[in-house]
Amino acid sequence: MKSRLLRHPGLKVASLVVAFFIWLLVVNISNPVLTRTITGVKVSVSNASYVESRGLSYRIEDGFDTISVTVRGNRSTVERLTADRITATANMTQIIDFESDPVMVPLYVTVPNVPAENVTAVPRNIEVVIEETVTREFVITPTTGSTRPLNGYEVGVLTTSPEKVTIRGPISVVDKLDRVSAAVDVTNLSRDTDLSPTMSIYDKNGEVLSETEMSYLSMNIDESDVTVHVDLFQVHPGVTLEGQTSGEPAAGFQVGHITITPATISVVGNQDALDDLAEQNDTIVIDASSGALDVTDADSDLDINVDIREFLPDGIALAEDVSYTAVVTIQILPYDSKSISFATRNIKVTGLADNLNNVFSSDRVEIRVRGTDEALEELDASQITVTANLAGYGVGQVNIPLSVQLPDECELVEEVFAAATITATEKPEEQPVQEELPEVTQAVQAENQG
Repeated sequence: MKSRLLRHPGLKVASLVVAFFIWLLVVNISNPVLTRTITGVKVSVSNASYVESRGLSYRIEDGFDTISVTVRGNRSTVERLTADRITATANMTQIIDFESDPVMVPLYVTVPNVPAENVTAVPRNIEVVIEETVTREFVITPTTGSTRPLNGYEVGVLTTSPEKVTIRGPISVVDKLDRVSAAVDVTNLSRDTDLSPTMSIYDKNGEVLSETEMSYLSMNIDESDVTVHVDLFQVHPGVTLEGQTSGEPAAGFQVGHITITPATISVVGNQDALDDLAEQNDTIVIDASSGALDVTDADSDLDINVDIREFLPDGIALAEDVSYTAVVTIQILPYDSKSISFATRNIKVTGLADNLNNVFSSDRVEIRVRGTDEALEELDASQITVTANLAGYGVGQVNIPLSVQLPDECELVEEVFAAATITATEKPEEQPVQEELPEVTQAVQAENQG
């Protein structure tokens, strides 16, 4: 009986059918069919030359550069899908009428391991703008960004090769372009060299073009074809500024000291230019012929702002972070007078309370003295006694009148003041006094500590 049942063909077929349905049930339970929508699928373009051969350009309308794709399939396939695994292509040969408004192009979407009938693009067609193609030339602007060469060097001259680039594309995109940048990294550079840049295109708002906008443009050179030559300049500190006046002060007055702030600056330049500057004693002169320091009819001191850059020799530039403005102070003194620079450390301070300290704000004061030619010629700071009486002054910033004793045949042109800061003396904290322990107690304490 058992053998007859095993050889029965109908039972075998029935077994297969039952097994199939069990398998189908298991599959649908463990790997069911799902429908899922993937967003952010990027649209690519094929056969762009179909449009360009007509002297036209295309541009995907805003909002159509990415689409959503709905996929139906087994969970094992659908759940692993990401936007970058899906291909959405707009075939430009499908444009029938270039004059229609809008121009619509159908999309072809492919999804790995999913039949086409189970894939739906949303939208199914994208809108493109057909417009005139234009060509523009742009100078390539080199830049080092925030990178800096080795300490003691600065970037002198950046030169790109080639210097220009031709950009071709839709007129709406090309017309908003502003500049082309070639950025190089000069970090810790210590010699002249050629570097490969990273190219960027900026619009008139100073924004870098998006990847989509860049895809509409073509250039006559590749980024790999561009090099930037970097010429480094060496930083040269301690260059002195000097000034020459022009014109004549008012009647009865003469030019006294000329003080320039800053007195010295740091410059950069190529070696030949720095050697030439060294032959000039590392001095840059604000010459009289420029008329920058004009004292015509002046009867009091002058403060004049001067642009240092106008007086730099060829091949020399200001070092980074050096202000290009110098303030030139020109003393205008009466005839038969002289200005003596007196160190504030030599001022005798009297009357200062014991609990106060005094610090002068400047290390020198100018004392203007009138006298005979012989007396003025011999006069120097060693012959002058200056006293500051601080009796009655309290904590704070003060401007103190100074008492000046001069040699015979000399007198002050004007009263002299010195700015100072008076502060209170800080008392040290008192330390508690430890009572002396009896000798026995001291011994016990020492034993315990031991």
